[in-house]
Amino acid sequence: MKELYKKFSLKGKTSIVVGGSGQIGFETISILLQAGGKVINLDGHDVRKKTKDYFFYKTNIDNEKEVIEVKKKFFKKHKKLNILINHAHYKGSSKKLEPKKSFFNNLENYPTEEWNKTLKTNLDGLFFTTKHFISLLKKNKNSVILNTSSTYGKVSPNKSIYGNSGINSPIGYATTKSAVIGFTKYIAAHYGDQGIRANILIPGGVENKGQSKEFKKNYINLTPLKRLAKKNEYAGAVLFLVSEASSYMTGSEFVIDGGWTSW
Repeated sequence: MKELYKKFSLKGKTSIVVGGSGQIGFETISILLQAGGKVINLDGHDVRKKTKDYFFYKTNIDNEKEVIEVKKKFFKKHKKLNILINHAHYKGSSKKLEPKKSFFNNLENYPTEEWNKTLKTNLDGLFFTTKHFISLLKKNKNSVILNTSSTYGKVSPNKSIYGNSGINSPIGYATTKSAVIGFTKYIAAHYGDQGIRANILIPGGVENKGQSKEFKKNYINLTPLKRLAKKNEYAGAVLFLVSEASSYMTGSEFVIDGGWTSW
């Protein structure tokens, strides 16, 4: 068993978590620190962690110049990078889920501004952080990229669950989450021979205070496990995907959705 536990250890490894202040991001940082790693959070908002192994850089990832500056600061202080995790995404608000925002409009009434914001964060941000940090990952023999998609990157949002809740999964979100899968498979295919593995985490819905009772009921009825995920239920999968426990895994979609996509 000791050898198995060693495979999950991140001792001596440095991780960047893009979007580490969100629900899944916060839990990711916690599990990486517990596994013995050093963690750098790139986000617009800090989450406090009282440990010498946690660092925060305020970053607008959709601004390429800012990402380049953050890379310079990172390298000056930390020198090496083993793991790059991209959790960041735009959902109408950077702080919380806000029903009835224009972000949730249907296609024919969808604001171009919201479409552009979604693409800038979900795709430009993913592109810029990967483009500028992958050179550091290449310096190691075994580096890992983990990108976060969604069940709505694999299947269309089910409009029947939303009712009058004031939320839905709009066109920009579904489009970009599908693109994350293709982007990651490209990295896996083109950088595997350079010592980089790249995989996709595909989470289902996470329970959130902004969700109405109607939405929760409808979502649960269409989920085999009959509940939404708790925010900490992806942490174990993240550790597996970025550790040596998944050493022969790349270009894969890791679906954790309570059975949502099984129907």
